[in-house]
Amino acid sequence: MATIDQAKQVIANTYGRFPIVFESGSGVTLKDDSGKTYLDFVAGIAVNALGYGDEGYAEALKEQALKMCHVSNLYWNAQNIALSEKLTKWSGLSKAFYCNSGAEANEAALKFARLYGEDTRYEIITMANSFHGRTMGALTMTGQTKYQKHFSPLIEGVKYVPYNDSEALKEAVGDQTVAIMVEVIQGEGGIVTIAPAFVETIKSLCKTHDLLLIVDEVQTGIARTGHYFGYQAFGLEPDIVSVAKGVAGGFPMGVSLVSERVASKLSPSCHASTFGGSALGSAAANYVLNKIDDENMLAHVNEMGDVLKAKLEELKGKYSIIKELKGMGLIQGILIDDALPTSEIIGKAIEEGLLLVGAGHQVIRFVPPLIVKAEDIEAMGQILDKVLASLTV
Repeated sequence: MATIDQAKQVIANTYGRFPIVFESGSGVTLKDDSGKTYLDFVAGIAVNALGYGDEGYAEALKEQALKMCHVSNLYWNAQNIALSEKLTKWSGLSKAFYCNSGAEANEAALKFARLYGEDTRYEIITMANSFHGRTMGALTMTGQTKYQKHFSPLIEGVKYVPYNDSEALKEAVGDQTVAIMVEVIQGEGGIVTIAPAFVETIKSLCKTHDLLLIVDEVQTGIARTGHYFGYQAFGLEPDIVSVAKGVAGGFPMGVSLVSERVASKLSPSCHASTFGGSALGSAAANYVLNKIDDENMLAHVNEMGDVLKAKLEELKGKYSIIKELKGMGLIQGILIDDALPTSEIIGKAIEEGLLLVGAGHQVIRFVPPLIVKAEDIEAMGQILDKVLASLTV
């Protein structure tokens, strides 16, 4: 049996990990190597859209693996063509570029924006408290200095403005600006939702100054908000959308979806990814997307989002330590008073068999698998109630 001591000898120390070794899962639960089960409201941080042990998903991967896994993007593959048709239909955008992660999708977005600017306009305005990844371009676009420490110099041509501050955004636009980049819900930033007035400012600036709008949907995309993509709930019309996490249900995949005016600037060799859009990954994503449509999961996510919100409202009414509810659909959060560190709540919840994750300062995030049921939310609420009761005596 693998041990944590063994792991520490051979795995790089780049994560603060809890002392748990998971071995299997079923639905919305995980089982560790001691046989203990956990109710999972983390889902690989919004990755495991269909939870664990979906037999159809496993069969789709097996069937494709027996045919071929990868053939290089020197050629086409049928699974990727079908996936691209679905994603462009869902998004209303023109073309799809494939890579392996959200950070890579955002790197592609950066390059595509600069291609559009044709060397004269190269500046991207992004938001304070945003998170776009840890590769150098994505890290630069991330508006949180804590992630950038020790990695200077960052790339040039990125400005930060306070999220939801229309006046600051207007002032930041200049002759060299080519794009505005935004999350409709700042996930790592604390489940902060875009304001309607800020949406209107972005739309006006993009139209007036011929700016591209890049929307990072790495965490909010693929039905998590109760819409195919979060921007659809706010009336935004992006030119580039970065997608990852839930798109392939746990198989590594990133996608940059682009409008026709961006697609028209792309040509062979301007960007590439060896493994992007592989037949195996595309088969996984096709299964996920087809299931979302075939089982009307948008309606389910909206319904379960209401159930989750009601449960969190109930807990907020009971515990004054909960200051605010945040988010929508199945990406929600609770803001906890500074008097009680969220790490204590999360640690105690793990002891009680509930997996939770933080988001920004003093926010606990709830991003369960999209297949979560009302009884799972009730069970989560009971455990969290017990945890909060024990910590607020």
